[in-house]
Amino acid sequence: MKKNLFYLFALICSMGLFTACSDDDEKANWERLPSQVITAENLSLETNIPASSEASVKLAMTDAQNGVLTLNKVVRGMDEVEVDVAVTEQADGTFKFQGEKSISPATKAAWQLLSSTNVRVSGTITLEGKAIVAVATEASGDIVKKHMLCDAIHYVDSKDRSNVYAPGRLSWVSPYGEGDNAGLAADNISTVGTNVLSALMMQLLKDVEFKADGSIVANYAEEINISMDQMIMAGMGTLPSTDGITWKTSPANLAYWYVKGEQIFVVLNIPAIVSEAMKDAEGSNLTPESIMQIIEMVKGMSGAEIKNLLAQLLAGLGDGNMLGKLDLSKIADGDIEKLIGYLTEGFPLSYKTSQLEIKKGEEVVRTVNDLSIYLDKGIFDIFMPAVYPILPDLDTLLKGMEIELFGNKMPLWGLVQMLTGLNSITEVEGIWEVTTKFNLGISLGNGSYKKAE
Repeated sequence: MKKNLFYLFALICSMGLFTACSDDDEKANWERLPSQVITAENLSLETNIPASSEASVKLAMTDAQNGVLTLNKVVRGMDEVEVDVAVTEQADGTFKFQGEKSISPATKAAWQLLSSTNVRVSGTITLEGKAIVAVATEASGDIVKKHMLCDAIHYVDSKDRSNVYAPGRLSWVSPYGEGDNAGLAADNISTVGTNVLSALMMQLLKDVEFKADGSIVANYAEEINISMDQMIMAGMGTLPSTDGITWKTSPANLAYWYVKGEQIFVVLNIPAIVSEAMKDAEGSNLTPESIMQIIEMVKGMSGAEIKNLLAQLLAGLGDGNMLGKLDLSKIADGDIEKLIGYLTEGFPLSYKTSQLEIKKGEEVVRTVNDLSIYLDKGIFDIFMPAVYPILPDLDTLLKGMEIELFGNKMPLWGLVQMLTGLNSITEVEGIWEVTTKFNLGISLGNGSYKKAE
Protein backbone atom coordinates (compact mmCIF):
# COMPACT_ATOMS: atom_id res chain seq x y z
CA MET A 1 0.00 0.00 0.00
CA LYS A 2 2.78 2.40 0.93
CA LYS A 3 4.56 1.58 -2.32
CA ASN A 4 1.42 2.43 -4.31
CA LEU A 5 1.05 5.73 -2.46
CA PHE A 6 4.67 6.60 -3.27
CA TYR A 7 4.10 5.96 -7.01
CA LEU A 8 0.95 8.08 -6.90
CA PHE A 9 2.81 10.96 -5.21
CA ALA A 10 5.62 10.75 -7.78
CA LEU A 11 3.07 10.83 -10.62
CA ILE A 12 1.41 13.96 -9.21
CA CYS A 13 4.78 15.74 -8.86
CA SER A 14 5.75 14.80 -12.41
CA MET A 15 2.47 16.15 -13.75
CA GLY A 16 3.08 19.36 -11.86
CA LEU A 17 6.52 19.77 -13.41
CA PHE A 18 5.23 19.08 -16.92
CA THR A 19 2.39 21.55 -16.35
CA ALA A 20 4.86 24.23 -15.17
CA CYS A 21 7.07 23.64 -18.20
CA SER A 22 4.05 23.75 -20.41
CA ASP A 23 2.91 27.08 -18.90
CA ASP A 24 6.37 28.57 -19.43
CA ASP A 25 6.51 27.31 -23.00
CA GLU A 26 3.15 28.92 -23.70
CA LYS A 27 4.36 32.39 -22.61
CA ALA A 28 4.93 34.86 -25.42
CA ASN A 29 8.42 36.27 -25.79
CA TRP A 30 7.38 39.73 -24.51
CA GLU A 31 6.12 38.09 -21.30
CA ARG A 32 9.52 36.48 -20.81
CA LEU A 33 11.42 39.76 -20.97
CA PRO A 34 13.34 40.31 -17.70
CA SER A 35 11.76 42.85 -15.35
CA GLN A 36 14.69 43.15 -12.94
CA VAL A 37 16.99 46.19 -12.69
CA ILE A 38 19.73 46.17 -15.34
CA THR A 39 23.02 47.58 -14.08
CA ALA A 40 26.34 48.52 -15.67
CA GLU A 41 27.62 45.02 -16.47
CA ASN A 42 24.63 44.35 -18.74
CA LEU A 43 23.88 47.93 -19.78
CA SER A 44 25.31 49.99 -22.62
CA LEU A 45 24.16 53.53 -21.84
CA GLU A 46 24.50 56.64 -24.00
CA THR A 47 23.55 60.05 -22.56
CA ASN A 48 24.22 63.65 -23.57
CA ILE A 49 25.30 64.44 -19.98
CA PRO A 50 27.62 61.81 -18.47
CA ALA A 51 25.45 59.66 -16.19
CA SER A 52 26.23 58.53 -12.65
CA SER A 53 28.30 55.35 -12.28
CA GLU A 54 25.30 53.97 -10.35
CA ALA A 55 22.92 54.40 -13.32
CA SER A 56 20.53 51.54 -14.08
CA VAL A 57 17.34 50.84 -16.06
CA LYS A 58 14.32 48.57 -15.73
CA LEU A 59 11.66 47.65 -18.31
CA ALA A 60 8.21 46.55 -17.13
CA MET A 61 5.96 45.37 -19.97
CA THR A 62 2.26 46.21 -19.77
CA ASP A 63 1.26 44.31 -22.94
CA ALA A 64 2.85 43.02 -26.15
CA GLN A 65 3.48 46.51 -27.58
CA ASN A 66 3.91 48.76 -24.53
CA GLY A 67 5.94 49.06 -21.36
CA VAL A 68 7.41 51.46 -18.81
CA LEU A 69 11.16 52.12 -18.82
CA THR A 70 12.43 53.28 -15.43
CA LEU A 71 15.67 55.27 -15.44
CA ASN A 72 17.52 55.29 -12.12
CA LYS A 73 20.23 57.96 -11.74
CA VAL A 74 20.44 58.26 -15.52
CA VAL A 75 18.98 61.76 -15.98
CA ARG A 76 21.04 64.28 -14.01
CA GLY A 77 18.99 66.09 -11.38
CA MET A 78 16.32 63.36 -11.26
CA ASP A 79 16.82 60.22 -9.20
CA GLU A 80 14.11 58.28 -11.03
CA VAL A 81 12.26 58.85 -14.30
CA GLU A 82 9.53 56.61 -15.73
CA VAL A 83 8.94 56.81 -19.49
CA ASP A 84 6.13 55.05 -21.36
CA VAL A 85 7.67 53.22 -24.32
CA ALA A 86 6.38 51.49 -27.44
CA VAL A 87 7.99 48.04 -27.79
CA THR A 88 8.46 46.01 -30.98
CA GLU A 89 9.84 42.48 -31.24
CA GLN A 90 12.58 42.14 -33.85
CA ALA A 91 13.36 39.23 -36.20
CA ASP A 92 16.53 38.41 -34.23
CA GLY A 93 14.57 37.95 -31.00
CA THR A 94 15.51 41.30 -29.43
CA PHE A 95 12.96 43.97 -28.52
CA LYS A 96 13.22 47.54 -29.71
CA PHE A 97 11.67 50.37 -27.68
CA GLN A 98 11.26 54.14 -27.82
CA GLY A 99 9.37 56.85 -26.00
CA GLU A 100 9.59 60.31 -24.49
CA LYS A 101 8.33 62.32 -21.56
CA SER A 102 8.22 66.01 -20.65
CA ILE A 103 9.04 66.67 -16.99
CA SER A 104 8.32 69.86 -15.06
CA PRO A 105 10.72 71.14 -12.37
CA ALA A 106 10.30 69.46 -9.00
CA THR A 107 10.85 72.58 -6.89
CA LYS A 108 9.65 76.17 -6.92
CA ALA A 109 13.25 77.38 -6.99
CA ALA A 110 14.01 75.41 -10.16
CA TRP A 111 11.08 77.08 -11.94
CA GLN A 112 13.16 80.27 -11.99
CA LEU A 113 15.47 78.62 -14.51
CA LEU A 114 13.60 75.73 -16.12
CA SER A 115 10.14 75.32 -17.63
CA SER A 116 10.53 71.65 -18.59
CA THR A 117 12.97 68.88 -19.49
CA ASN A 118 12.11 66.53 -22.34
CA VAL A 119 13.50 63.02 -21.93
CA ARG A 120 13.67 60.87 -25.07
CA VAL A 121 14.67 57.19 -24.84
CA SER A 122 15.36 54.46 -27.38
CA GLY A 123 17.17 51.15 -27.43
CA THR A 124 16.97 47.38 -27.41
CA ILE A 125 16.71 44.66 -24.78
CA THR A 126 17.25 40.91 -25.01
CA LEU A 127 15.59 37.99 -23.25
CA GLU A 128 18.90 37.48 -21.44
CA GLY A 129 18.59 40.92 -19.82
CA LYS A 130 21.19 42.86 -21.84
CA ALA A 131 20.15 46.37 -22.84
CA ILE A 132 21.40 49.16 -25.08
CA VAL A 133 19.79 52.45 -24.09
CA ALA A 134 20.16 55.96 -25.51
CA VAL A 135 18.79 58.82 -23.43
CA ALA A 136 18.62 62.37 -24.80
CA THR A 137 17.49 65.28 -22.62
CA GLU A 138 16.48 68.72 -23.84
CA ALA A 139 15.88 71.50 -21.33
CA SER A 140 13.86 74.65 -21.89
CA GLY A 141 13.63 77.74 -19.74
CA ASP A 142 15.34 81.04 -18.93
CA ILE A 143 18.71 79.43 -18.27
CA VAL A 144 18.93 77.94 -21.77
CA LYS A 145 20.69 80.74 -23.64
CA LYS A 146 23.92 82.69 -23.85
CA HIS A 147 24.52 84.89 -20.77
CA MET A 148 26.92 87.83 -20.97
CA LEU A 149 29.32 88.45 -18.11
CA CYS A 150 28.33 91.55 -16.16
CA ASP A 151 30.32 94.52 -17.50
CA ALA A 152 30.11 96.95 -14.56
CA ILE A 153 29.91 97.02 -10.77
CA HIS A 154 26.47 98.09 -9.62
CA TYR A 155 25.62 98.36 -5.91
CA VAL A 156 21.89 98.13 -5.26
CA ASP A 157 22.24 99.97 -1.96
CA SER A 158 25.23 102.19 -1.32
CA LYS A 159 25.03 101.31 2.39
CA ASP A 160 24.92 97.53 1.79
CA ARG A 161 28.10 96.48 0.00
CA SER A 162 27.03 92.81 0.02
CA ASN A 163 24.13 93.42 -2.38
CA VAL A 164 25.95 93.92 -5.65
CA TYR A 165 25.95 93.04 -9.35
CA ALA A 166 29.50 92.57 -10.60
CA PRO A 167 31.66 90.49 -12.98
CA GLY A 168 33.20 88.93 -9.87
CA ARG A 169 31.30 89.14 -6.59
CA LEU A 170 32.57 88.80 -3.03
CA SER A 171 29.94 89.34 -0.33
CA TRP A 172 31.18 89.01 3.26
CA VAL A 173 29.06 89.97 6.26
CA SER A 174 30.42 89.62 9.80
CA PRO A 175 29.67 91.52 13.04
CA TYR A 176 33.26 90.95 14.20
CA GLY A 177 34.53 93.91 16.21
CA GLU A 178 31.18 95.62 15.80
CA GLY A 179 31.42 99.27 16.72
CA ASP A 180 35.14 99.73 16.06
CA ASN A 181 37.40 99.95 13.04
CA ALA A 182 37.98 96.18 12.90
CA GLY A 183 34.26 95.71 12.36
CA LEU A 184 34.60 97.32 8.94
CA ALA A 185 37.06 94.68 7.71
CA ALA A 186 34.54 92.24 6.17
CA ASP A 187 32.72 95.09 4.44
CA ASN A 188 35.98 96.59 3.17
CA ILE A 189 37.22 93.19 1.95
CA SER A 190 33.89 92.71 0.15
CA THR A 191 34.40 95.96 -1.75
CA VAL A 192 38.09 95.43 -2.58
CA GLY A 193 37.58 91.74 -3.31
CA THR A 194 34.66 92.46 -5.64
CA ASN A 195 36.74 95.06 -7.50
CA VAL A 196 39.81 92.82 -7.92
CA LEU A 197 37.79 89.71 -8.82
CA SER A 198 35.80 91.75 -11.33
CA ALA A 199 39.01 92.93 -13.01
CA LEU A 200 40.24 89.34 -13.28
CA MET A 201 36.92 87.96 -14.56
CA MET A 202 36.60 90.67 -17.20
CA GLN A 203 40.04 89.71 -18.50
CA LEU A 204 39.14 86.01 -18.44
CA LEU A 205 35.51 85.50 -19.49
CA LYS A 206 33.18 87.07 -22.04
CA ASP A 207 30.02 84.94 -21.86
CA VAL A 208 28.62 81.57 -20.81
CA GLU A 209 26.02 79.56 -22.71
CA PHE A 210 23.94 76.89 -20.99
CA LYS A 211 22.81 74.75 -23.91
CA ALA A 212 19.57 72.74 -24.04
CA ASP A 213 21.45 69.43 -24.22
CA GLY A 214 23.21 70.15 -20.90
CA SER A 215 26.59 71.24 -22.23
CA ILE A 216 28.30 74.51 -21.27
CA VAL A 217 30.14 76.63 -23.83
CA ALA A 218 32.07 79.77 -22.91
CA ASN A 219 34.01 82.46 -24.71
CA TYR A 220 37.20 83.07 -22.75
CA ALA A 221 40.46 84.98 -23.20
CA GLU A 222 43.17 83.26 -25.19
CA GLU A 223 45.70 84.97 -22.89
CA ILE A 224 45.25 86.77 -19.58
CA ASN A 225 47.26 89.97 -19.40
CA ILE A 226 46.71 92.08 -16.31
CA SER A 227 49.42 94.09 -14.60
CA MET A 228 49.97 94.77 -10.91
CA ASP A 229 49.14 98.43 -11.57
CA GLN A 230 45.78 97.38 -13.04
CA MET A 231 45.10 95.10 -10.06
CA ILE A 232 45.81 97.89 -7.58
CA MET A 233 43.68 100.35 -9.54
CA ALA A 234 40.90 97.76 -9.67
CA GLY A 235 41.08 97.45 -5.88
CA MET A 236 40.48 101.18 -5.74
CA GLY A 237 37.50 100.91 -8.11
CA THR A 238 38.88 101.43 -11.64
CA LEU A 239 38.30 98.37 -13.84
CA PRO A 240 40.64 97.60 -16.77
CA SER A 241 39.53 97.82 -20.39
CA THR A 242 38.69 94.66 -22.34
CA ASP A 243 39.77 96.21 -25.65
CA GLY A 244 42.22 94.06 -27.59
CA ILE A 245 41.36 90.76 -25.90
CA THR A 246 41.21 87.78 -28.28
CA TRP A 247 38.31 85.55 -27.29
CA LYS A 248 38.32 81.80 -27.77
CA THR A 249 35.29 79.45 -27.74
CA SER A 250 35.56 76.36 -25.54
CA PRO A 251 34.65 72.89 -26.84
CA ALA A 252 31.12 71.78 -25.91
CA ASN A 253 32.22 68.64 -24.10
CA LEU A 254 34.33 70.10 -21.28
CA ALA A 255 31.55 70.78 -18.78
CA TYR A 256 27.83 70.11 -18.31
CA TRP A 257 25.07 71.57 -16.18
CA TYR A 258 21.88 70.45 -14.51
CA VAL A 259 19.52 71.92 -11.94
CA LYS A 260 18.52 70.13 -8.76
CA GLY A 261 16.64 71.80 -5.94
CA GLU A 262 18.06 75.26 -5.34
CA GLN A 263 21.42 74.66 -6.97
CA ILE A 264 23.03 74.46 -10.39
CA PHE A 265 25.46 71.55 -10.62
CA VAL A 266 28.45 71.78 -12.95
CA VAL A 267 29.85 68.40 -14.03
CA LEU A 268 33.43 68.52 -15.28
CA ASN A 269 34.47 66.14 -18.06
CA ILE A 270 37.94 65.69 -16.59
CA PRO A 271 39.39 63.44 -19.34
CA ALA A 272 38.30 65.95 -22.01
CA ILE A 273 39.67 68.88 -19.98
CA VAL A 274 43.03 67.12 -19.57
CA SER A 275 43.14 66.33 -23.30
CA GLU A 276 42.40 69.96 -24.18
CA ALA A 277 44.99 71.28 -21.71
CA MET A 278 47.71 68.85 -22.77
CA LYS A 279 47.22 68.75 -26.54
CA ASP A 280 50.00 71.28 -27.11
CA ALA A 281 52.26 69.91 -24.36
CA GLU A 282 55.21 67.72 -25.28
CA GLY A 283 56.74 64.94 -23.23
CA SER A 284 54.12 64.95 -20.50
CA ASN A 285 53.21 61.72 -18.73
CA LEU A 286 49.82 63.15 -17.78
CA THR A 287 47.02 61.60 -19.84
CA PRO A 288 43.22 61.48 -19.51
CA GLU A 289 43.50 57.79 -18.68
CA SER A 290 46.05 58.36 -15.90
CA ILE A 291 43.95 61.18 -14.44
CA MET A 292 40.86 58.97 -14.38
CA GLN A 293 42.85 56.19 -12.73
CA ILE A 294 43.86 58.61 -9.98
CA ILE A 295 40.26 59.81 -9.57
CA GLU A 296 38.93 56.25 -9.41
CA MET A 297 41.57 55.39 -6.82
CA VAL A 298 40.68 58.41 -4.68
CA LYS A 299 36.95 57.71 -5.00
CA GLY A 300 37.55 54.31 -3.45
CA MET A 301 39.29 55.78 -0.40
CA SER A 302 37.71 56.89 2.86
CA GLY A 303 37.93 60.49 4.04
CA ALA A 304 40.48 59.49 6.68
CA GLU A 305 42.66 57.77 4.07
CA ILE A 306 42.55 60.80 1.78
CA LYS A 307 43.51 63.15 4.63
CA ASN A 308 46.40 60.85 5.53
CA LEU A 309 47.61 60.91 1.92
CA LEU A 310 47.38 64.72 1.76
CA ALA A 311 49.18 65.04 5.10
CA GLN A 312 52.09 63.02 3.70
CA LEU A 313 52.23 65.26 0.61
CA LEU A 314 52.22 68.41 2.76
CA ALA A 315 54.93 67.01 5.02
CA GLY A 316 57.06 66.48 1.94
CA LEU A 317 57.04 70.22 1.25
CA GLY A 318 59.53 70.80 4.07
CA ASP A 319 59.51 72.74 7.34
CA GLY A 320 59.95 76.08 5.63
CA ASN A 321 56.74 75.84 3.60
CA MET A 322 53.75 77.38 5.36
CA LEU A 323 51.35 74.99 3.59
CA GLY A 324 52.85 72.25 5.73
CA LYS A 325 51.08 73.87 8.71
CA LEU A 326 47.59 73.27 7.28
CA ASP A 327 45.66 71.36 9.95
CA LEU A 328 43.77 68.71 7.97
CA SER A 329 42.45 67.17 11.19
CA LYS A 330 40.00 70.10 11.34
CA ILE A 331 38.27 68.86 8.18
CA ALA A 332 35.66 66.15 8.81
CA ASP A 333 36.14 62.83 6.99
CA GLY A 334 32.59 63.09 5.63
CA ASP A 335 33.33 66.53 4.15
CA ILE A 336 36.38 65.14 2.34
CA GLU A 337 34.25 62.36 0.85
CA LYS A 338 31.59 64.89 -0.13
CA LEU A 339 34.18 67.01 -1.95
CA ILE A 340 35.50 63.96 -3.82
CA GLY A 341 31.91 63.14 -4.79
CA TYR A 342 31.68 66.51 -6.53
CA LEU A 343 34.16 65.22 -9.14
CA THR A 344 31.54 62.83 -10.49
CA GLU A 345 28.22 64.26 -9.30
CA GLY A 346 29.03 67.89 -10.11
CA PHE A 347 29.98 70.96 -8.10
CA PRO A 348 26.95 72.62 -6.45
CA LEU A 349 26.51 76.34 -7.10
CA SER A 350 23.81 78.45 -5.50
CA TYR A 351 21.93 80.87 -7.70
CA LYS A 352 19.56 83.82 -7.62
CA THR A 353 17.60 85.47 -10.41
CA SER A 354 16.56 89.10 -10.37
CA GLN A 355 15.99 92.13 -12.56
CA LEU A 356 18.10 95.27 -12.51
CA GLU A 357 16.55 98.48 -13.80
CA ILE A 358 19.02 100.81 -15.53
CA LYS A 359 17.74 104.35 -15.20
CA LYS A 360 18.48 107.71 -16.74
CA GLY A 361 17.21 110.07 -14.13
CA GLU A 362 13.86 108.61 -13.16
CA GLU A 363 13.30 106.90 -16.51
CA VAL A 364 14.00 103.16 -16.87
CA VAL A 365 15.91 102.84 -20.14
CA ARG A 366 16.49 99.08 -19.99
CA THR A 367 16.08 96.09 -17.72
CA VAL A 368 18.77 93.46 -17.24
CA ASN A 369 17.70 89.93 -16.34
CA ASP A 370 20.43 88.79 -13.96
CA LEU A 371 21.53 85.29 -13.03
CA SER A 372 23.92 85.38 -10.09
CA ILE A 373 25.83 82.12 -9.55
CA TYR A 374 27.98 81.66 -6.47
CA LEU A 375 29.64 79.43 -3.91
CA ASP A 376 28.16 80.02 -0.48
CA LYS A 377 29.57 79.96 3.03
CA GLY A 378 29.03 76.21 3.56
CA ILE A 379 31.79 75.28 1.13
CA PHE A 380 34.33 77.59 2.79
CA ASP A 381 33.36 76.46 6.30
CA ILE A 382 34.91 73.10 5.41
CA PHE A 383 38.37 74.58 4.81
CA MET A 384 38.72 77.64 7.03
CA PRO A 385 39.57 75.89 10.34
CA ALA A 386 42.39 74.05 8.56
CA VAL A 387 43.78 77.38 7.30
CA TYR A 388 43.98 79.18 10.66
CA PRO A 389 47.45 77.79 11.61
CA ILE A 390 49.10 79.36 8.55
CA LEU A 391 47.68 82.86 9.12
CA PRO A 392 50.60 84.06 11.34
CA ASP A 393 53.15 83.03 8.69
CA LEU A 394 51.04 84.62 5.95
CA ASP A 395 50.86 87.82 8.01
CA THR A 396 54.66 87.90 8.36
CA LEU A 397 55.09 87.25 4.64
CA LEU A 398 52.74 90.03 3.53
CA LYS A 399 54.20 92.56 5.97
CA GLY A 400 57.66 91.91 4.54
CA MET A 401 56.70 92.23 0.87
CA GLU A 402 57.15 95.19 -1.44
CA ILE A 403 55.36 95.87 -4.70
CA GLU A 404 56.04 98.19 -7.60
CA LEU A 405 53.26 100.65 -8.31
CA PHE A 406 53.62 102.99 -11.28
CA GLY A 407 57.40 102.52 -11.21
CA ASN A 408 57.82 103.09 -7.48
CA LYS A 409 58.39 100.47 -4.80
CA MET A 410 56.21 100.53 -1.73
CA PRO A 411 55.33 98.19 1.18
CA LEU A 412 52.44 95.90 0.29
CA TRP A 413 51.00 95.79 3.79
CA GLY A 414 50.40 99.53 3.99
CA LEU A 415 48.17 99.29 0.92
CA VAL A 416 46.38 96.16 2.21
CA GLN A 417 45.74 97.82 5.57
CA MET A 418 44.45 100.97 3.95
CA LEU A 419 42.03 99.09 1.68
CA THR A 420 40.79 96.45 4.15
CA GLY A 421 41.11 97.92 7.64
CA LEU A 422 42.90 94.78 8.85
CA ASN A 423 45.69 95.21 11.41
CA SER A 424 46.81 91.61 10.93
CA ILE A 425 45.85 88.69 8.68
CA THR A 426 45.33 86.70 11.87
CA GLU A 427 42.15 88.74 12.43
CA VAL A 428 40.55 86.68 9.64
CA GLU A 429 39.97 83.83 12.12
CA GLY A 430 37.90 86.01 14.44
CA ILE A 431 36.02 87.56 11.53
CA TRP A 432 35.16 84.16 10.07
CA GLU A 433 34.03 82.66 13.38
CA VAL A 434 31.08 85.07 13.49
CA THR A 435 30.51 85.42 9.73
CA THR A 436 26.82 85.30 8.76
CA LYS A 437 27.21 85.50 4.97
CA PHE A 438 29.97 84.73 2.50
CA ASN A 439 29.31 84.38 -1.23
CA LEU A 440 31.83 84.19 -4.06
CA GLY A 441 30.54 84.20 -7.62
CA ILE A 442 29.70 86.04 -10.83
CA SER A 443 26.76 87.93 -12.35
CA LEU A 444 25.47 87.01 -15.80
CA GLY A 445 22.86 88.96 -17.77
CA ASN A 446 21.16 89.60 -21.08
CA GLY A 447 22.55 93.10 -21.56
CA SER A 448 24.86 95.81 -20.28
CA TYR A 449 24.87 96.68 -16.57
CA LYS A 450 26.50 100.06 -17.18
CA LYS A 451 24.69 103.14 -15.95
CA ALA A 452 22.77 105.10 -18.54
CA GLU A 453 24.51 108.30 -19.62
